[in-house]
Amino acid sequence: MWRLALSLVSSLQAGARIKQSVEQTMRRAVIVVAAIVVLLFAGAFSLATGYQALLMYGFNPLGAAGLIAGILAAIGVVLLLIGLQKPQPKRPTIVNAPAEGLAMVDQSVSKAMTQVGPLTLLVAAFAAGFLASRRR
Repeated sequence: MWRLALSLVSSLQAGARIKQSVEQTMRRAVIVVAAIVVLLFAGAFSLATGYQALLMYGFNPLGAAGLIAGILAAIGVVLLLIGLQKPQPKRPTIVNAPAEGLAMVDQSVSKAMTQVGPLTLLVAAFAAGFLASRRR
């Protein structure tokens, strides 16, 4: 009965965590969409302003439009090259090595405990410690 009650409580907590995670993700998505819309309006405004500035400095309308189109094409190519780069695989760091070693030792000890038993392991560890202390 306790197992059933604990499993229900843990499943309710997991459901609450999932709901909270989804709500946070939705908030972030709305904020990102709003930021993209603002950036698009800012980009359009800057293009119109740049076009008008080029016209004021004596460019003809076709030349000003061509200059802005060329700059946008160059920016697009650079962004495309950045986006098409393959992500480099993460190399294992030296900092992670001790944790992986400890995990392997923990796994080995738990496997030995299930095969041999905890009392036998305790006696073997005591004997090994006793013999190691006698060697000095």
